[in-house]
Amino acid sequence: MDGLMLLSFVILLLSIFDPVESTWPPPLAKARSTHLVPTQLPASFTGQRAEDGSWQLDVRFEPASPLPTGSKVNIAGSFNHWSTSATPMVRRRPGLWHARLTVPDGTHWYKFIVNQENWLPDPLNRDTEPDGYGGVNSVLRLGPEANLRADLARLGDGHIDAAGLKHDPLQPRYLQRRDSDSWRIRFCTLTGDVQSVSIASPGTPPIPMTAILSNDRDQWWEAVVPDRGDAFPYTFILQDGDTRERHQDIHAMTDSQQIQFTTPEWARDAIWYQVMIDRFRDGNPVNNPDPVRPWNSAWYESSPWEGADGQTFYEYYVFSRMYGGDIQGLMEQLDYLSELGVNALYLNPVFEADSHHKYNATSYIHIDQAFGQGSDYQQAEAQEDLLDPSTWTWNESDRIFLDFLKEAHARGFKVIIDGVFNHVGVDHPAFRDVLENGEDSRFTDWFSITSWEPFEYDCWGGFKSLPVFRKNEEHGIASQEVRDHIMQVTTRWMDPDGDGDPSDGIDGWRLDVPNEVPLAFWIEWRKHVKSINPDAYITGEIWNRAEQWLDGRSFDAVMNYPFAENTLAWIGNRNDKITPTELDRRLAELRLAYPEPATNVLQNLLDSHDTDRFVSKIHNPDRPYDQGNREQQDSTYDGSKPPAEAYRKARLAAFVQLTYLGAPMIYYGDEVGMWGSDDPNNRKPMPWPDRGPYEDEGFEFMPEHLDFYRRAIALRRSSPALSRGEFQTVQVHDDNDTWAFVRTLGDEEVLVAINASDRDATIDLPDLGDGWTQVFSEPADTDAGAPPQLKLPPLGAAAWRRNQ
Repeated sequence: MDGLMLLSFVILLLSIFDPVESTWPPPLAKARSTHLVPTQLPASFTGQRAEDGSWQLDVRFEPASPLPTGSKVNIAGSFNHWSTSATPMVRRRPGLWHARLTVPDGTHWYKFIVNQENWLPDPLNRDTEPDGYGGVNSVLRLGPEANLRADLARLGDGHIDAAGLKHDPLQPRYLQRRDSDSWRIRFCTLTGDVQSVSIASPGTPPIPMTAILSNDRDQWWEAVVPDRGDAFPYTFILQDGDTRERHQDIHAMTDSQQIQFTTPEWARDAIWYQVMIDRFRDGNPVNNPDPVRPWNSAWYESSPWEGADGQTFYEYYVFSRMYGGDIQGLMEQLDYLSELGVNALYLNPVFEADSHHKYNATSYIHIDQAFGQGSDYQQAEAQEDLLDPSTWTWNESDRIFLDFLKEAHARGFKVIIDGVFNHVGVDHPAFRDVLENGEDSRFTDWFSITSWEPFEYDCWGGFKSLPVFRKNEEHGIASQEVRDHIMQVTTRWMDPDGDGDPSDGIDGWRLDVPNEVPLAFWIEWRKHVKSINPDAYITGEIWNRAEQWLDGRSFDAVMNYPFAENTLAWIGNRNDKITPTELDRRLAELRLAYPEPATNVLQNLLDSHDTDRFVSKIHNPDRPYDQGNREQQDSTYDGSKPPAEAYRKARLAAFVQLTYLGAPMIYYGDEVGMWGSDDPNNRKPMPWPDRGPYEDEGFEFMPEHLDFYRRAIALRRSSPALSRGEFQTVQVHDDNDTWAFVRTLGDEEVLVAINASDRDATIDLPDLGDGWTQVFSEPADTDAGAPPQLKLPPLGAAAWRRNQ
């Protein structure tokens, strides 16, 4: 009798003699609640729990100091996707604003937003948690789960708290198909309350679950179970001390319980490169706007025309600068990008607008003329009707962009562009028509006009140059015409020739401030995008945890700012530095929060056009991510070129980025050593050697830095395990400040080890076996040994490969 037959025979005997395993449902008592406290609403809330389990709440905001006359207040939180416009508050009297909410059980985080720019915690609620940006969110705890007393739990005391038991097969964090043959099941208990958990189903012995992650309240358990080929019931058996109980619910496992969520296969292999076109490369001086800054000019010095009207650097002429970068310049440098090793491009907005960043669109129909031909927009607009796509034309600037797409695709690049569908610029023809014709305009339905006399309207971030589209919860974007227009524009750039073959169009979208638009719109828009190209990629600018955006209804991925924040906290901070154990725990929580198809294609960035450069973050440590990082607002921020140590740490962070789970994304110029505080100083022109010499000292390509990026990217591209493999932590050592993990795919394993300390480190891995070959190190000449013992220099990293 072979081993497998013997094991099957033993399991059969166990199932015969153990009534728990041979009877369905298991003949065990159901766990009950023991550590509950009643819901106590903050002083700012009144209301009660409805029969359907939701909470009907009235919330009031009473600011500590008077607000300016005419102020507008909204409440934003996890319950409305942190939308700044979804839940406006009504002013009841001076100093008092009110709103009504319907909120489910659970823990919710929120803030009040004053005039679209000041985010304030609730002054009447003392329950707060850090928001990750140096401030706090107010916390609203509703229902039994949110009001557990985890501090009362004790292992082995025989008491199992039912309110701490959680499993919802509709949510991918609890149930996911792992592959065609198996499922991944997770269960949550109160931390320190249960000693073991197993999965029970009819006709099979219980399957033990493994404890995988815990925090102050929740302990997560996981098991991989075989697919039985049909829907079958299951529940959970819990053991603590002498007590053996079962979960009160019986669930069913079936594909139909979850939205079928797939993400593009190509995105798993993507190495993203973000390009702000005006600052990347000027390939055609003929199309340059007037005036244009010399590419090599000193950043903080003014050009002759700057300041002539009394403006100063930060108020405001630096924000109006144009450098002449264009599509031709980007095409010119495809060879450079290929040699770097990236294979997917994210372009900041490319549509017609009068700014360098193009987030104030004049049109979604045409590529910006300064990126293309130079002077062909007005003629196109004059002969087109916004509401009739049959009148839309393709001008020379549009054709230049389509030629670029063709060339980029031929070289193996994917290309996505910024979709800014929350607002437009004041030069947009629809808004100009409203300005000209007032209430008689055919476009009054488009915008959120709050007053005609005097003329007032809602705008993004308090910027009157950015009028927002009118919103509602039913459709997201309220106007049918606006929704149709965006759908038509989407089709235009995804399938330009309209033949049903999207290969001549863009490969997807990055969505700007999507949380400003209620979810209903994105659900419909995703259906439209995927109907044009099922392989299209949709990613959103969401700065916080994004579970509600990654459930298969709206986005494929998000810009993974929590990854950047936590990597900085470990490698970049000094006094506020976290341990590798804490980094590993935080990243594990992120992996737990999202479906695997999303986790595999998240854009793992370190910085972007909206933050200071990562190496400058390191040079200015212990600041919350994207806070206190503007020189014009904080005189203590050092915007000079960082020292060599900061660049070594930046390379270490980039190595984490290029070996971790998800798709790395590089902000243009990071790979050559560009530095700078937040906007505008993070948007300098790319220091191409052939455009020098540069007037700013040290503003040039850094060969050692660029060589590291090329080597690390080549490592990732050569290893399917790094792009697509499973992730497993194999060591965290807080005293050494080291972290090691293995990526596995099929027969290939890649071991990654990182030393974030300022001293030599030895890493002992006695259980990994032999057969490992070193394939990478930073510094490049490091001999890091091999398992069972690794040796890394200060701020060093290495990788090893083994094929089983």
